[in-house]
Formats: sequence, structure tokens, C-alpha cells
Amino acid sequence: MKRTIRRSRRLRAALGGVLGAGLLVSSVGVNEAEAITFIKSDLDFMLQQIKISEAHAAGGSLTGNGPLQIANPLLMYGVRTVDGTYNNLQPGQSHFGAADQAFPRQTTALFRSAEDFSMFPGAPGQPIGTPTGYTQKKGYVQDSQPRVISNLVVDASSGNPAAVAAADQTPGAVPVPDSFPENPDPYFIPNRATDAGLSAPYNSWFTFFGQFFDHGLDLVNKGKSGTVLVPLQADDPLIKGKDGIAGNADDLPPHLRFMALTRATNQPGLDGVVGDNPGTPLVDESDDDIQNATNQTTPFVDQNQTYTSHPSHQVFHREYTLNAGAPVATGRLLDGLVGGGLANWEEVKAQAATMLGIRLSDFDVLNVPKLATDEYGRFLRGTNGFAQIALPGGLFLEGDPAANGGLGIDIPPNALRTGHAFLDDIAHHAAPGTFDHDNDPTTPKVAQTADTLAGTADDNLPGTYDDELLNLHFVTGDGRGNENIGLTTVHHVFHSEHNRLVAHVKDVVLATVTTGDFTFLNEWLVMDVSALPADLDTLVWDGERLFQAAKFGTEMQYQHLVFEEFAR
Repeated sequence: MKRTIRRSRRLRAALGGVLGAGLLVSSVGVNEAEAITFIKSDLDFMLQQIKISEAHAAGGSLTGNGPLQIANPLLMYGVRTVDGTYNNLQPGQSHFGAADQAFPRQTTALFRSAEDFSMFPGAPGQPIGTPTGYTQKKGYVQDSQPRVISNLVVDASSGNPAAVAAADQTPGAVPVPDSFPENPDPYFIPNRATDAGLSAPYNSWFTFFGQFFDHGLDLVNKGKSGTVLVPLQADDPLIKGKDGIAGNADDLPPHLRFMALTRATNQPGLDGVVGDNPGTPLVDESDDDIQNATNQTTPFVDQNQTYTSHPSHQVFHREYTLNAGAPVATGRLLDGLVGGGLANWEEVKAQAATMLGIRLSDFDVLNVPKLATDEYGRFLRGTNGFAQIALPGGLFLEGDPAANGGLGIDIPPNALRTGHAFLDDIAHHAAPGTFDHDNDPTTPKVAQTADTLAGTADDNLPGTYDDELLNLHFVTGDGRGNENIGLTTVHHVFHSEHNRLVAHVKDVVLATVTTGDFTFLNEWLVMDVSALPADLDTLVWDGERLFQAAKFGTEMQYQHLVFEEFAR
């Protein structure tokens, strides 16, 4: 297929340029409507890929010699499954690059020793002075080195030999006078491209996009295999307080001079249990754990940050409307009610209740319930047309928007879960969880309750979480979308681009009927038409096909940005 690239100056300035691989991509000027566009042959190609995947979702085989099968496993046909399964069609490799797989290990594991424990007197199983190391499968590992390395990387002062060397080799660097060695000013080391000026220097947008890119490659399960405690050194900037001067009253108190990092969760051993159960003090269930971690995301460059890495997760991100009383996909991602863009947790819960018939609780934010779906993010309808919650034994419970006074059905305690979170990064006092109500580690913790304090202020009570603040968190395809406002902005860009492309696909399809042929239009509608209605809003579009077409285009733009702009 002919490839034509005319780069939009505005979008290139913002994102670094866009390209539809294998598609005719053009610009429509330098006004606010400037963006990539499709033509009918582009949509012809997309539609063929969508039909291949529809046949697969209906129970057919992806590979074979049929008209809707892939004869050569090296050909990139069909659309991506949400969890990355079948991205590789070679025999025995269907899960290569899929989500929820253990990280492949290419080298021999080396778990080094750390420091003797000195942090918390009386810590269970961790007496003061005992050695710690990464061979441990539970408890605390004490290691100051991660923070020391981090501080050295960002230290641009004359006290850092690496900064001195960089400044000496960088044109335009400003040397620091040696007369103030006790409080060295930082060097100014100008930003230079690494390819001798062929590319523009990187900036903060480059950094935020890099974080977005990284989040599309890996998300490590954490929480059941111990904690790394990182003591702060005496000269650490975090100790100096707001005034930046050591030795003042606002210095960080000595008992708080550490960081805590949750270790990656190991694989279960023969006992099928990960970590140690404090309720069985005579048995160490962590002893046979396998020290390897699980990757929750699809490590392909496939926009899982926008579209999730589990089909049940994606169901809640899509937008629906009612048709004859049943929810149907519009093709769009769920927008926020105020100003569009990313929806927040409150809005996701509201749509789940009114459209899917499922009442999400705040604790569901930590683990998405498993639904009946196909591989491509379409929920499978129950008898009444609503989404179905998966239960043990192959059973399903259909949603009902009328239940609980219009809030939807409650999710049963035995409902199956995906292991994926709507939100992985939550403001500290807004995160729902459990707490130790009796200071006894051998008794189960109890669930927190929503606070009674109006607004987003912290009531500082260990038994509560701030539900209003939790509701304001943006929900993206990756649970880390709220880590910082710059990262959230990148998520917003691709979310909005998907929804723009949905409208654009409709426009391109409608333009094909000028010849009087409605065949192509009907491919994108739920019900065929032989003439355009006076009100185009009465057309019932196939939201599933619109969604896959817009996703197809957004993925390609992202891949171009990664390989032609960011990685280069």
C-alpha cells in the first residue's frame, strides 16, 4: 500500500510527528482541526482485520487458509487482543508478549547481600543487627544504596566528579568557583541532543512521554514478598526540611529518615501460597516461593496504557449508550463529564451502574472484577443484555441497573478477579485498604471505611479513607496514570485522539455514499440502510467496529512516536 506522509506542524511540535504505518496519512492544514486522516482504502484494510478478529472471537481459529484466517504466522493481520495473546502466532508462542506472564530471565539471577538491620527495634522476625539481603523472601531488606545512586545521578554540583567531568566536556557549561566548596552551586550543563544536533534537545515533555512509554512495557506485581527499607544518608536533601539547611528545627525527624519500597511479588512454590501467613507462626509459607515476578502489562508497544491489558478491564473504560434498553458500545472511550478527556473513578462507577448494571465499590478500585468477555474487550451479554460477572465453576451473574435502587447489583464476595487494578497510584489518604485495629499482627486486619469529613482533607484516622478524593482520580488504561500531572496529560492526549478518530471514521464512511452505494456504510452499521435518514444521529453505528478502527489508528501513531521520535 502506498505510504504518503505529510507531517502536521502543530502535532509534530507537540508529540514529535505521527505516521500511520501502511496507511495514507495526511494533514488537513495548520488550524485546530490539524490531525492525521484516513481514506476509504485505509478503512477497507482495517475492516478486513476487524473481521478476522470477529471470526476468531466467535470461536474460529486465527490461523488457517480460510478467508478470515491468517495463513502465514509472520503476517500482521487481525487486530490485537487486549491481553496480548496471539501477538505471536508461531506454534507454542501464543503467550509471548502477553500480559500476566512471568518475566523471562535471560541471565543467572544474582541476589546480593544488603545491610544489617537497624531500623525498627522489635520488628517481627527481624532483630536489630541481623543481616539482610535480597535472598530473603519476606520481611525487611535494609539497603541505602538505591538512594545514594539516585542522588549521585541528579547531583550537578562541583562536589560530584561526574558532574565536573560532564561540564568540562560540554560547550556552554558554567564552571563553579572553588571558593565555596562547602555549598557548591550546581553546574549549568546545557541540554544537547545525542546525535550531534540532528534532533532537537529533549525536554520535560520527552521525560513524561518516556514515563508513559515505560508504563506500556511492564508493571510488576508487588506486595507479598517483603519490603526494602532505604535509610537516608546524613547529607540527603530530604533531611534538610523546607529551608534546605541542615541542622534546623524543620529537619526530618530521625525516626522518619528512610524510604520504603515494596518488593516484587514472587511466584508461588509447591504449596501454592505466596508469602508468609502471619496466622501460622510455626510454618513459613514463603520458604518455597520462586523469586521471579509477573508482568501485568503486555510488553509490546501496543498502547495498553490507553486500552488496558485485560479485556474485563477494558469493558469498564469504554463508553456505552442504551439501545432498546440494552447497553451498546459507542466506539468511544468513556469521557469525563466536565470538559471531556479522561473519566474519573466516580464517573467509571456511575457508568458501570447505569449501563452494565454492576455496582462497583471503592475497594474494587484495587482489583477489577472478571467479566464474561471476548478476547478483544467486548462484554458477552446475559439474557437481558447486560454484562456478566464471572463466578467460580464457570457460572455468571448478570448485571441489573435497577438493583439496589438503581445502583446495580453488588459484586459477590466469591466473584473472580483479574488481578489488575483500576488505580495503582492513589493519594495516600484516599487509598481504601485495611488497618491493624488491635496492634496484633497475628489477627486479620479490618477494612477501612469512607471518612465522614466533607471534601478532600485528611481526617488522619487510620481506619478511614477519603472517598471524595478517591473519586477525583483519573482512570486510565494503566493504573499509574495519576503519578504526576505530566503523565496524566500524555494519557489525556491519546484518550482524546481515540475519540476524535471515532468521529473521523464515521465521516469517512459517510462520505462514501455520495455515489449512491450504501454497501460500505452498512458494514459499519448495526442495521442496514438503503438511504441516509434526514437526521444522521438516528443511524445505529456498530460501536465495536468503530472502537477497533480508532484503536488501530491510535496504536500506529503511538508506535511511530516511539520508534521514529522518542527512541531515536
